[in-house]
Formats: sequence, C-alpha cells, structure tokens
Amino acid sequence: MSTQKTEPRRGSTETAQGQSPADTPRRPTQSTTGLRRAVAYEWHHLRGLRSTWILLSVAAVLAVGNGASLLWVAEAENAPSPGAVADALQWAPTATQLPMLALLLITLGTSSVSTDLSRGAARTTWLTAPSRTTAFTAKLCVAALAVSASAVGTALIAGAAGASALALSGLPQPAWGQALPALMRFVLVMACWPVLAGSVAALVRNRAATVLALVLWPLIIERLSGLLLGRLLNIDGLHEILPFAAARAAMSGAPDTVSQGIDAGFTQTLIGSDLDPWAGLIVHLLYALAVAAAGAWAYCRREAA
Repeated sequence: MSTQKTEPRRGSTETAQGQSPADTPRRPTQSTTGLRRAVAYEWHHLRGLRSTWILLSVAAVLAVGNGASLLWVAEAENAPSPGAVADALQWAPTATQLPMLALLLITLGTSSVSTDLSRGAARTTWLTAPSRTTAFTAKLCVAALAVSASAVGTALIAGAAGASALALSGLPQPAWGQALPALMRFVLVMACWPVLAGSVAALVRNRAATVLALVLWPLIIERLSGLLLGRLLNIDGLHEILPFAAARAAMSGAPDTVSQGIDAGFTQTLIGSDLDPWAGLIVHLLYALAVAAAGAWAYCRREAA
C-alpha cells in the first residue's frame, strides 16, 4: 500500500498544516486598489495640465494682493480686526457672495468630468478604474484635495504678505489666531466647491453651462428662488438654509470689533443667513453630499460622446 502524501497543488485554497485562515496574509481589497489606481490616474492627469499650474500661479500672485489689502482696513494705530483678516484671507466671500478663489479654480472641478463625457476620454478613464463610481469618486477626491490645498496655500501667502506689509508700515499685527476657526471652515467650504462643480458637470454635461450655473446661482438665483419658494410654501427663513447662504455663514464668525450698527446689519444682509458658522458648514456639507450622489448617478449612466 502506498504511503506517499500528495502536496497541495499550486493555487489551491487549502492552507498549510497547523495554519488557520486568519493567519494567512491578506491582500488589499480590489476596491481599495482600484480607487488608489484611479486617484493616481486623476492626479497624474491634473498635474500634467499646463492650465493647472497657470491657475495656481495666478492665485498665488493675487493672494499677495489679498494680504496687502490689510493696510486699507488698518487704522492709524490699530491693527486690522480678526473679521477683516479672515475676510481678506478668504478672498472676500461676503462682498462677492462667493470666494474669488472658487471662481478662479472652477475648472479644476469641472474639466475632468466634462472632458470625459463630451470628448470621449471617459473610455480611457473607465479602463483605468474598476467601475464608473470609483472613477467619479477619484475625480472628486483629487479635485477637492487640490482646491483645499490651494486654499491653505493662498491663505498662508496672504498672511505672510499682510504681516510683512503691516510691519513695514509700522502698524501693529492683528490677532491672527482669532481668525483661524473661520479660515478652517473656509478650507472645508472650498473642498466642497469642486465636488459641487464636478457633480453639476456630470448632470449638465456641458462645461460652459456648468460654469454659468455655478456663477449665477450664488450671485442671483439662490436669493430669488429662496424668497419665492419661501412665499409659495409659507416657510420663513427658507433662503437662510440654501447652499451658498449656509457657506457664507460658515465662513463668517470671526470676532470683530464692529459688532453693532449699520455696518454689521449690512454685512449680515450680504451673508443672507443667521445660521451659526458651524451649523452653516454642516448644511453646506450635506448639500455637497446630496449633489455628489446625484452627480455619481448621472455619471454612471452617461455614455461617452
């Protein structure tokens, strides 16, 4: 009688004698590997575009001007208030209803999605990623990271420029630390911007229409539609919880020496919301997630041109 033992065949799922399945090394899941590969693909594509570096260079130059503008709001012997510092480093979101940095970097959120769907580049993207959902998630993540990093970088450049300008002019330095919470919320709002832009691009499938919608909505359409819907539905304060009103509320909240009077009332009117800054941030994040879900649904069902 033969006593030879047969060894497990190569590729067999059997484990070695005395080794439990839990002890065997585990490889990263396919979804994690696919997402990492898709993110690397999107980052390589974004980094290779000349327009990306041109936009970032322009933003860096303009950030120097933002910091130097603190000289205009500084009084003869008083430093700029924390509210003025936050507004300058946030690219004046209250006066323009949207940070100017968002308008400058809008193509970072729209270009990859709209190019995929309108120029047939989606076929290459879908070959790189394991699924369309993974590809869309990678696009939003890379764009959000790039824009939020740009927001941090321009805030640092503006802060350094402003501190230098004040020092050279012999003016006292402001309380920079008191503006940090508002700046943190500004970075998070800016991270949501390419998520909204990319998702709207997936829904509209036209870059020009996407840019037009994202410019007109916070400037004009949101306030008008909020007031109209509030009257039709008999809901007071509906305009205060709309996406960009909540975003402006999130970017406010820095302590300011001017807390009463006409200036404060006019500023509050420009903000358009009485939400607490952190509550405004949460509302804006929820809107971004909802639009991202709709954009992912549209992207997964679109066909490349």
